Amino acid sequence: MKKISNKIAKIGTSLYEGIVFTIAKASNVFADVSINSDGGKIKNSGLGQGVYNIAQDVSGTLRWLIPVVSVPFILWFLFKMFSGDEQEQPRYKKRLISTLVIVMASTLVTVIINLILSYF
Repeated sequence: MKKISNKIAKIGTSLYEGIVFTIAKASNVFADVSINSDGGKIKNSGLGQGVYNIAQDVSGTLRWLIPVVSVPFILWFLFKMFSGDEQEQPRYKKRLISTLVIVMASTLVTVIINLILSYF
């Protein structure tokens, strides 16, 4: 019984793959990718331009949003570090350092994304 169900599953999977590839080939779903200096047909397509614009907008927004949002946290940690007990200072110092590292790293990532997008 198990052998029969496995055989039926394999035949069904093969049939499904055959139908999908036949339909895809007949309707030209796959993009004709040509490598040239202007980015090829994918860059000039509507979907390619949309993805490019979204990535550029998100990275541009995050480049200014991350530092602006982090300023109140940094000021709060500095306030708590200087006005708190000596026992609390190391805890807020660690939080301040981790916040600064996260801000620098995320800003660097957005700059790298914009740099990569400038090549397309």
